[in-house]
Amino acid sequence: MGILQKDRRGTKSAKAPIPVPSFWLERINAAPLNDTASSPQPGNSAAVVVSQLRDQLLLLATSDSDIVTWLDQSKYLKTIQSQLTALTRHSQMEPSTLQFLRSVAVPMLIECFFLPQDTAIRRQILPIIKLLSTIDPSCVDGALQANLLAFIDAQGYYRELDTFSVVDRQLSTNYYSRQPLCVRAHALEVLAGVPQGLPVIQRFVSDVLVYCANALQNALPDLRSPKLGQGSVELVALREDCTQVIRLVFLCLSKIIAQDSEKSGGILAIILASMRTPLPGYVEKTLSRLYLLCWDLVGCEHASLNSRQVAAMVLVLLIQGTGLPPAQCAIELAQRTLGIDVRSQQTVESAYLPQKEASESRQQSMDNAVSMVCVARAIVSLAPYDVALATLDVAVADKTLTVSKNLHEAVFTHIASVCGRSQLAPAVKVVVFESMATWLQETARMLDRCLAQRSPVGKELFVTAFELGQRILVLQRERIMGYLWSYWDDPLDAVQARVKAIFEAFLDIGLAMDKVITQDPEAPRSAAGSLEPSEFINDVLDLVLTMDWSRKVKYALLATLCMRIDVLGLLARQPDLLPSCLETLAQVNMAARASTLFDAILERSTSAIKKAESEEEGLLLEDKYMDVWVVPVAQALCKDDETSRRMLAQHLLPELFATHPRIVGAILRALTADSQQQPQAASHEMAPQGRVVAAEQRHSADACRQHALIIVLKTARSQDLLTFDQLAAIDSGIVEMLSRAVYHPDWSVRADMLGLLCEARKLSNPLHEIEYDLLFKLLRVSSNAPSADFRQQQHGALTALATRLVTVATHAERIVSTGKPPVPSQKIRHREKAKREAAVAQGQREGKTEGQVLRELGILTRDEMVQQAQVTLSRVEQAVNQWLDLAVRGCLYPGAGFSKVAMGLRWLGILSAFFTP
Repeated sequence: MGILQKDRRGTKSAKAPIPVPSFWLERINAAPLNDTASSPQPGNSAAVVVSQLRDQLLLLATSDSDIVTWLDQSKYLKTIQSQLTALTRHSQMEPSTLQFLRSVAVPMLIECFFLPQDTAIRRQILPIIKLLSTIDPSCVDGALQANLLAFIDAQGYYRELDTFSVVDRQLSTNYYSRQPLCVRAHALEVLAGVPQGLPVIQRFVSDVLVYCANALQNALPDLRSPKLGQGSVELVALREDCTQVIRLVFLCLSKIIAQDSEKSGGILAIILASMRTPLPGYVEKTLSRLYLLCWDLVGCEHASLNSRQVAAMVLVLLIQGTGLPPAQCAIELAQRTLGIDVRSQQTVESAYLPQKEASESRQQSMDNAVSMVCVARAIVSLAPYDVALATLDVAVADKTLTVSKNLHEAVFTHIASVCGRSQLAPAVKVVVFESMATWLQETARMLDRCLAQRSPVGKELFVTAFELGQRILVLQRERIMGYLWSYWDDPLDAVQARVKAIFEAFLDIGLAMDKVITQDPEAPRSAAGSLEPSEFINDVLDLVLTMDWSRKVKYALLATLCMRIDVLGLLARQPDLLPSCLETLAQVNMAARASTLFDAILERSTSAIKKAESEEEGLLLEDKYMDVWVVPVAQALCKDDETSRRMLAQHLLPELFATHPRIVGAILRALTADSQQQPQAASHEMAPQGRVVAAEQRHSADACRQHALIIVLKTARSQDLLTFDQLAAIDSGIVEMLSRAVYHPDWSVRADMLGLLCEARKLSNPLHEIEYDLLFKLLRVSSNAPSADFRQQQHGALTALATRLVTVATHAERIVSTGKPPVPSQKIRHREKAKREAAVAQGQREGKTEGQVLRELGILTRDEMVQQAQVTLSRVEQAVNQWLDLAVRGCLYPGAGFSKVAMGLRWLGILSAFFTP
């Protein structure tokens, strides 16, 4: 048993502690502190905090042993953080305190950030670094510089750096060199994510890039080695190293490009400006090495897919970072990354990009479909709109890409050439479809932005974007829709999600184009073809509607369409849409699909009602949506199919009633109206056999309506939308139908009826007279139930009833004894108070007294409340006595059958468990 017991402190205690070097003990003890700090006076709070800080640093420095765990160090760090927080509240500090912080606390705690091998430990030290920076930012900056250079083994190049004097010693790389490459790269990535660390990374970005280039150059030959078996520990470690290093390179370059807001100098100029001594040749060689190494990583099949994608993004950043104008940058991207032969009147010479792309790794990547998808996706993600839509003059000899008018279309051609291929690895398949979805989503955003630019400056971009949208909808429609039919039900859930995203983005493109064509009929048309307003959406809608309801893809496609078009227009165009979809609920394997479509229609109707300009307009619009649902739902409930009714209660009615609460009364009136309008044939006009068949049909239809009524009432009461007091106001025939449902021949329907009468959303709600009457009628006629399933459900329902009766009686006794109602929660009290005050103010404006308004709200006086509680107590007592009498006299009389005796004993068991004094 001891082996199975877990540590009470949690499983995270297995983390290795920070390997704090032992020499920090000597430095802390040798640190000069004046007498006030070493023996602080009670009134000197700063000195007390410094003394406590020193003690905690001593504990942290002595934790280099097997006894101290990471949890102990975590407590020390949290205490240090609270002490530094207290120090930040002091505006002035003594020189000895500042000297102690600069010579011991800052360098030691900064070094503790670089020492551990766990990211969670590093993140716990980040708040401490922020507090230290608040106290002395220059000291923290110097310590970060010195540790960073030691961390990447570059301190030899900066021996004259002033910041080393802050640390007061030559940092050693012995502790840092023990860490794996991926851990060190991730540590620098974490450091770049905080305001104190990012300037340091940017200041020494050239050294960080050199460190990354050396790491990749050492790791890639081993990664390509055939000696490493698939799934071996060495291969997994190399993949992780390459992934983290290339992520660090991408982070550095992206931060540099974000820093160059004017896009004037490019990456090279910014790096040279950050160096203490600019070395153009050194930086050019480093960027050139990274460019070639990225091609090696993109084309390496043993590398992880994530690292290949990031390497492709680094390639795009390096080309964009040359500082070229958009048109020329598009040409460079097309030629260097996609291998497209583009005519150009200008010859561009880059300082770090090769003049001629002749590397073997680049050629291997061009021949690898996965590598080209990674490159294409990187272009989609990073290329600005003016670069992606710049016109390309593709050479005629390149016949495969003559259709591509710009870089964005060329990227689509590369992704589409791989998308849909057979025998793709699952991970590659997901990335390919995700790339296609990303391309379409980016295209939709591009069209929204570019088509909105009608100014003379953006006119050319508008025309290019409009022609692109036309060509996608006309030329690529069949291909993109083919992905839906082939892969919507793919075994991989990730592929299904990406295919859905493809369809949604494709619809967004069509809606953006329809919007422009509607607003500007004179918009330019593409030579490939033209579209009329809403033609594309109508074509897609016709295609989806003509599909058979047995195809699972139809429901998801219609749900996606409903979120983007007018639902009322769709239902007017296809009146049988809801009835046909409701029929499929009888099929258990299709019910969840149909529920997706129902949820989309209801969500769309809710958003449309919320956007109404006035409350009256919203109510009118809600009535229209309710009229659409009432008749199909009522007809579906009245069908002679119990499975369909139960699927409706599970998948549609709760969401429908929550969206449109007023629809409950409309459905109830429709059910009772069908019962009253049932045709009665003259008996003398029919043969005896025909009269029997007609009577059986009427009886069956009435039984179905009774079950439908019970399901609707049960769902409405579970959401507290209806009470028995409101039933008679809706229709007087409802109670009559419930009375007939007591004698329903189906025991499962009687069980539903019992659940309706016994269960309530709030246990404190007292039972109505109608509930008492129907309940004991049902118990009396069902005491001899032969169905074991019914007896089991009855026991659960009656247990809930007994709990409810006890709760109601307890509340009523409290009201009778104290004269006060039970105290609700604070949230309910505030809500009720606000509601009452608003109602009283409105009533006073209408000339009503406060008493009249409170009576309309159902708020009773003390005497009325006590009188009502006494009536409730008498009803509960009467119900328990009647239940006991029914159990003893109605079930346990001499000669009673086994079913009755068993039922009576069960009832007595419930009564004795809840109502025994």
